[in-house]
Amino acid sequence: MFSRKLIDTEVAEWQFDHFAMLIDNFEKAPGLADRSLMLPTAEFFPESKKGYGTQAQHLFDLIKDQFGFNVLDNFELEGHVGRPPTSLGGVAMVQTHGQMACGTYQNIPGGLNRAREIIRYDTGMEDQPNRLIATFAHELSHALHHRSREFLHVDDDLYELFTDLTAIFMGYGIFLANTRFEFSQFSNGDTQGWQAQGAGYLPEADMVFATALFMRIKNISMERAMPHLKPRLQKMLKKAWRQLDRHMDEVEALQVRVPLGG
Repeated sequence: MFSRKLIDTEVAEWQFDHFAMLIDNFEKAPGLADRSLMLPTAEFFPESKKGYGTQAQHLFDLIKDQFGFNVLDNFELEGHVGRPPTSLGGVAMVQTHGQMACGTYQNIPGGLNRAREIIRYDTGMEDQPNRLIATFAHELSHALHHRSREFLHVDDDLYELFTDLTAIFMGYGIFLANTRFEFSQFSNGDTQGWQAQGAGYLPEADMVFATALFMRIKNISMERAMPHLKPRLQKMLKKAWRQLDRHMDEVEALQVRVPLGG
């Protein structure tokens, strides 16, 4: 018999608890007032001006501003052919792991509290704006964690999952979910077939559920996201919506939760 739940109750509770942590540390007022559901439209991602630079730099600068970083935040963006190296040296290193990593984040402390923060990405994504957006949102979430109001108590083995959750909390759930698995045709001599690429760490269903949770906290209608999700993800969103109907106490508690210092 098919489950009525998109994700296990224990996973949902983990998301509720960690959304609360994110609200405490990164919001100014209840109800995710500082956040928007980011959509793949010109409203959120206008085309770059002529002569601005690469599309990657343009998208990175947009997302950096959307996150609320400012000119004093010293980010360096580096493109690499192929997956960026994960053995980079330095100190205070936070890096993604494995074949699925599309980017890395490195924090190198400096004087006067001016750290160097380096984000590396695969230049092969430069003609794939949705994957770039998902990757930059994930890597900038690492940077956001360094600016939390209090220490973030997250298990080491769940940290990258929490980083994906942070990017969804920041409004980029549609991009992360749509690019979690992507398939493309290939042809090599007498061999043809399909190859899969992916970005992110949370399972696809977990990403959709977290996106639905974000939307329910902000009272955004399901129809707002539907046209921008892949068909199978639309079905998941409907299922997540029904599951959250049975967790409205938790949703309402997050809606009224007052951030630390709020």
